[in-house]
Amino acid sequence: MKKVGLILILVFFELSALFAQDFSKVDSLKNLLQSNDSNRFDILFGIYKAYYGLKFKDSALKYSDLSLNAALNDGDSLGIVRSLHSRGDMRIQLGNYPKGIADLEIALGVADRNRMLDRAKYILNVLALANTVVANYDKALDYNFRSLRIREELGSPLEISVAQNNIGIVYLSLDDFENALDFFERSLETKLANDIKHDVERCYINIGMAAKGLGQFDKAIKNLKRAFSICQNSCNPQILMEAHYALGEAYRVSNELSTAWEEYKETVKLAEQLVSPRYKSMALNSMAQILIIKNNLDGALELVNQSQRLVDNSVLRDQNLNDYALLTEIYRKKGDFQLASFYQEKYIDLNKEIFQGDLIRNISRIQSDYEERENLKTIASKNQVLKLQEDIIARQKSEYAFIITITFLVMGLALVMYRANQSQRKTNQQLAQAKETIQHQNELLSNTNQMLESEVQERTKELFQSNESLTKVNEEMDNFIYKTSHDIRGPLATLKGMCNVAMVDVKDELALTYLKKLDTSAAKLNAILSRLLIINQINHSLLNPEYIKFEDQIEEIIALEAKKGLPARMKFTYDVEPGLNFRSDKEMTRIILENLIDNAIKFYNDSQRIDPFVHVRVFSEGQNVMVKVTDNGIGIDESSKDKIFNLFVRASERSDSGGIGLYLSKLASTKLGGTIELTPTSDSTTQFTVTFPRDLLGVLEERRAEELKREKQRQNAIKKG
Repeated sequence: MKKVGLILILVFFELSALFAQDFSKVDSLKNLLQSNDSNRFDILFGIYKAYYGLKFKDSALKYSDLSLNAALNDGDSLGIVRSLHSRGDMRIQLGNYPKGIADLEIALGVADRNRMLDRAKYILNVLALANTVVANYDKALDYNFRSLRIREELGSPLEISVAQNNIGIVYLSLDDFENALDFFERSLETKLANDIKHDVERCYINIGMAAKGLGQFDKAIKNLKRAFSICQNSCNPQILMEAHYALGEAYRVSNELSTAWEEYKETVKLAEQLVSPRYKSMALNSMAQILIIKNNLDGALELVNQSQRLVDNSVLRDQNLNDYALLTEIYRKKGDFQLASFYQEKYIDLNKEIFQGDLIRNISRIQSDYEERENLKTIASKNQVLKLQEDIIARQKSEYAFIITITFLVMGLALVMYRANQSQRKTNQQLAQAKETIQHQNELLSNTNQMLESEVQERTKELFQSNESLTKVNEEMDNFIYKTSHDIRGPLATLKGMCNVAMVDVKDELALTYLKKLDTSAAKLNAILSRLLIINQINHSLLNPEYIKFEDQIEEIIALEAKKGLPARMKFTYDVEPGLNFRSDKEMTRIILENLIDNAIKFYNDSQRIDPFVHVRVFSEGQNVMVKVTDNGIGIDESSKDKIFNLFVRASERSDSGGIGLYLSKLASTKLGGTIELTPTSDSTTQFTVTFPRDLLGVLEERRAEELKREKQRQNAIKKG
């Protein structure tokens, strides 16, 4: 213990000596400033660097500002760039992103005008990272590609790998996991090819995050563990924090929730040590998602509120967006639709602000510029090879001509050569005629192709315009149903309450009869409005793939129906395939099952000779999961079979939901990438069959790819139109 105490005392005095030495440097520079005006910028900038090294950010910011004034007075372009760069960097570190970015953009302009490539590449790096944090992804991507171009010109493998990694980070933030993985792997290949050890572990962490986003969980976990094995006990705390969070994400999506929870706890601890609100908020948000899966909504709400306190009113817009989405889901599950609607609107507004229309166009333009530059480099390289080949061929031709000439002189084959020449000329004439014919045919074909391309472009433009109009009409109709349902429910609740009060006070039997009918009608209308709100919920819900146990959902629905009252002798049975592995959105599947079972009960056969039943069968078939709901109710009229899934279509007068139930089932099935149909049976029963994809993640990835494809087509149509 005495030895340990002695060591601590020695360390304390050593640190004190270092600080004293640094402050001594600051003091000496300040003394020099008072007696020297000729190199005022260098002295002020030296004080800035000393304070920066001591991590006194406010003082460092002050002297970077003073050094800028000195550089402006001297007209020193390099000094202006250095001062603006340092001031912008300090402002960003202190959380003032708008002013920091503004300083860096001015510094970049001066550096570009004066061809200061060495300065510009570092400014571009900081600008790209800052714009990534504040979710200006198009600007971040543009700055990163410009940085990569400069670093490729200067030829530094380490700096090229850094720029490639930063481009991957922007794509990762945009959930473009394929491009992200491509650039992260490029960065790693550059490092490995040049034996660069710096930040190799961070490359493996980023590859793990991109692989997780693509659903390649084994690859994700393998790369993240590789990162830990590289640095072992000497890992940088920042890298440790990133690695623990990435592992937590991989384990959570792989449904290893306990392991994921421990990784997130470690992330939170490191984020608090490093004062990183971004990573702490991300970890808290992910932990809340685990609690939602476990149906601990209050615990999840507490964690999301903690996250909100960290990022609310900050520049971390992407994390605010994640919190709003999660708050919407929590309050919807808790049944507080007012708060759910409030946070959903905040989510929509912020989502529009971040992913505005210009963002996709700018990103497409930046990618196109980069790909065009890469193509030009490839073409230039091929041209060099072709030129070399032409030189070789030219030399060979000269040698052959010389040999042939000597041969003709020696062999006396002038006559043979003459005849060969005549034959060659005739052949060339025939070839020239054939060439003219081909050129004429090519011109005709080219004209035809141009006409066809013009017509295709026009039709494509019309198609996109029609689709946009249709989308707008659908959105307006959806908003109308949602707002109208909300507006009507208030007066309806008041009406129902007044009926209940009146039935207590009124004694007249006839009046009571009318009031009961009015109350019943109000209840039916309220049920219809609730179902209309579910339409909006289905259209706007964020799908959350999770593993589902059909037994639990069916039992809950049967219990709910029992509370509402079941017909006499009604018998429920269900058969779920053992060990069924099914991942989809729990809320959507519940809506489908609940409406099908509710319909089977509602339209039961009330004949005393028949014992009514409802049977649910769940089984797998190839890459799909099938759900069949069978009942022996009153059946569906042949004339109504083609219309029963339409909105407000009722197959029987016994319906009290306005013909919405089967429409909701159809809408939710389509949302999940599945189908629903009325299937024929050999006996006199009614059977509905729902086909689900076995794993919703694959459906979501296909939709995301299709959306990107459609957006590229739309952009191309706009450019050509």
